[in-house]
Amino acid sequence: MRIKFYFLALFSLYLIGCTSSKQSVQETNYSIKNIPPGQCRIVASIVKIDSTLSTGNENDPCSKAPCTAWIRVKNIVGYGAGSAALSPSDTLKAKFAFTLNPTTKKTFPTLKENFPGLEEGSSFLADIQLMPSNPANHKKEKVYLIYGYTKLK
Repeated sequence: MRIKFYFLALFSLYLIGCTSSKQSVQETNYSIKNIPPGQCRIVASIVKIDSTLSTGNENDPCSKAPCTAWIRVKNIVGYGAGSAALSPSDTLKAKFAFTLNPTTKKTFPTLKENFPGLEEGSSFLADIQLMPSNPANHKKEKVYLIYGYTKLK
């Protein structure tokens, strides 16, 4: 009888431990729902901003504000089908489609969502996708595209 009691007590403690750890993990996780194919949802931070502006097209937002930065992956939230595999602590070159500056209705009149802008050290949540490589680029460096983000701090 005592063995059954000890077994029941240990099993109860095990269940309580599993339940509490699941709750704490769920509180810090971000949604993995609706990750588009070819994209990866990450939490990352800005390591360095490339201040070089694009030339050639004055309507390109990257000719008015920086669009390229090196980011460090802090956490992989989830993957869409067919997306490139990443690891936490990877440092990636990323292009922000709507620049790293804050967006406004004046700068992007048709954009439905405004972004607060990012600077070195900023953390953010975003869906990223690997851009097709340029055959003329002999460096063969990978560049990831970010259309939108949520600034975390």
